Amino acid sequence: MQSTVRTPPDVVRRIVPVHLHWGQILIFGLLALALGVTVTFPEHAETAGPLGVLLGYGATGVVLVRKVRSMEGREKRAWSLVGTGFLAAAVGIATVAVIQMVAGSVAAFGPTDVLFILSYILIMAGFASLPHFPLSMSQRVRVYLDSLIGAVSMGVVMWVLALDELLHEFAAASAWDQWAGTAYPIVDVAALMVVVIVAVRRSSFRFDPRLVLFAAGIVLQSVADLRYLTSGVGRTFAEAQPNFAVFLLATTLYLTAATIVERQPKARAYADRRTPIWSIVTPYSVALAMIGLLIIETRGAALSPSTQVLLAGAYLVGGLVIARQGMAIRENRLLVEKQRAELVSSISHELRTPLTAVVGFLDVITDEQTQLGEAERKDLTQVIQQQARHMSRIVSDLILLARGSPEDMTLKEDLVPVTRVIENAVHSVDHRGVEISTEVEADLRARIDTGRVQQVLINLLSNASRYGNGQGLIVVRREGQD
Repeated sequence: MQSTVRTPPDVVRRIVPVHLHWGQILIFGLLALALGVTVTFPEHAETAGPLGVLLGYGATGVVLVRKVRSMEGREKRAWSLVGTGFLAAAVGIATVAVIQMVAGSVAAFGPTDVLFILSYILIMAGFASLPHFPLSMSQRVRVYLDSLIGAVSMGVVMWVLALDELLHEFAAASAWDQWAGTAYPIVDVAALMVVVIVAVRRSSFRFDPRLVLFAAGIVLQSVADLRYLTSGVGRTFAEAQPNFAVFLLATTLYLTAATIVERQPKARAYADRRTPIWSIVTPYSVALAMIGLLIIETRGAALSPSTQVLLAGAYLVGGLVIARQGMAIRENRLLVEKQRAELVSSISHELRTPLTAVVGFLDVITDEQTQLGEAERKDLTQVIQQQARHMSRIVSDLILLARGSPEDMTLKEDLVPVTRVIENAVHSVDHRGVEISTEVEADLRARIDTGRVQQVLINLLSNASRYGNGQGLIVVRREGQD
């Protein structure tokens, strides 16, 4: 039986309407204007781009810090760190702009990059500390393996596309260039790895639109950072020509996420049936990109036949492993759905009979046309009370099973008359049209858990009433001491 999902105690779920403040609307308009100027008039991109990114980062940080005041627990701490990170990045951009105006030029990499690296760290720490469902050791290992697959694949792709060439330029580069050339790829890969971890660890905010927007922004910014890194070693900021259009798109995504940060979605389990398969296997998309890049790089290369066979096998095995992971996720979902259906069937089967008895006897008691004596009314009331207790016991058992603690189910054995147990079971079953006979010694007593044995008898009698061709027989006899 599948265990229930419990929301972490420090997660406060609220769905509130989003109202854009006039200031936020103005900032979105200015970002759109900066993006339009950057794309349409490249000669003004060096002015419009940094101003737009500075405005967007500052606004994102301010909006986050202001809105998290209404949150509680880890959710508040996480988004506070993210907001502080964006404010640190805004300070770094402003510092670069001041140096540019005072000195006339500024190196592409320098002491100000410490602020940008710090902002990355704060943002990653915020994402990593978002509340999530408790994980078992095996689930934790699986999460980090998934994350390592994405991180290693991304590192390889970045190395092939840019870093290998960049290393050759480090020989004549300054210490700051070498430091930045090492730090930025590390934090970019780490940021993507954190995004993967948050996405696949059964977070209570899994498939949260806020995280989706931030993740898309981080991917875009990582691409822009990589291009800036390859063009900025040994050059000034102006000579490096950052891709401000991509930076502005990422900034717009960040600000959009910040404006809806108070919209906390409903907690959802990892194998939720509404979750599309493609979104679950997304962490493996980078691995597919790495395989595709490997195919492109080795195409047309002079390789020995054995090397070609090894490469073909590596391509095939890599694709099959990813496909197998997708099938495993699908099989897990089908298993969860099967367990869900079995649980519903089991609950309905266990509760239908006592509920039928309670409703039926209540109808008899409340029917004004039925003349009942005091003794009969008392007997019916006792049966209703007994069935209600029986349902309470069933619910308690289900809770124990849901918590994964069947060993906590205990037996309460008492020496009771067998005839009373059988009579209660017969009264609990709707056996209209079925003749039920009993063969029991009048004074026969047994040391049993009355509720459990009665539950077994009720299930057997229910099946006999449906499939016994109108006949039912209960025989109880003594065999030695049993």
